[in-house]
Amino acid sequence: MRHSMKTGKTKIQWIAGAAAAGGFCFLLLLVLSDKEGCLDDPIRHFFYGLRSDALTPLAIGITDLSNTKFIIALCLILLILPQTRNIYGIPVSMGAIFVTILNKTMKHIIQRLRPEDIEHLVQEGGYSFPSGHSITSMFVYGMLLYLIWIHVKDRRLRNILWVLVMIPLVLVGPSRIYLGVHYPTDVLAGWLVPGIRSIDGRHWSGAADHSRTREKIFTKIFAENFAEKQ
Repeated sequence: MRHSMKTGKTKIQWIAGAAAAGGFCFLLLLVLSDKEGCLDDPIRHFFYGLRSDALTPLAIGITDLSNTKFIIALCLILLILPQTRNIYGIPVSMGAIFVTILNKTMKHIIQRLRPEDIEHLVQEGGYSFPSGHSITSMFVYGMLLYLIWIHVKDRRLRNILWVLVMIPLVLVGPSRIYLGVHYPTDVLAGWLVPGIRSIDGRHWSGAADHSRTREKIFTKIFAENFAEKQ
């Protein structure tokens, strides 16, 4: 029974990963063939039309939840605190490093310029495709969502944490379009990249299995030492 459930889960991971890879390749082909305007232009001009003095500071605050300094600070906090180090800190930090390297590599290969026909409301350098903020927010906060679901047993606390984590996961991408520093296809591609990794499943289930194994080892050692003292 357990084997069949594991097999079914693996198939779902492969399907999800293949769908993400297919979607990314489709977006990449649009960009390389200069046919992305049919998708990008209606969406980005919709977001530009929403610009206001009240909404812009909010968009900047949301986008900052996925910038390098904030993610480094988040990872350091999770690594420093003993109760979060193994369960959250190590897998999230390793994942953040991986997607950062992957994103920079892809950007330098594709070399798509950022939007030039709209004012950038924040300063950004480098290339545009895919959106690094979108990749980072989807991977880091997506992994946190999964680990919280696995490890937080208090239902009320889990729901609160889920709402807090969902904010940057969902809104960072649109904020990049609103601020004029990314095309919608950059954001969509950024969201899809972490999904490709679900083909092997190790960045989700592997992180949870690793933390569970370590917890069992620590519990066993503690129980044996306690028994000896008795």
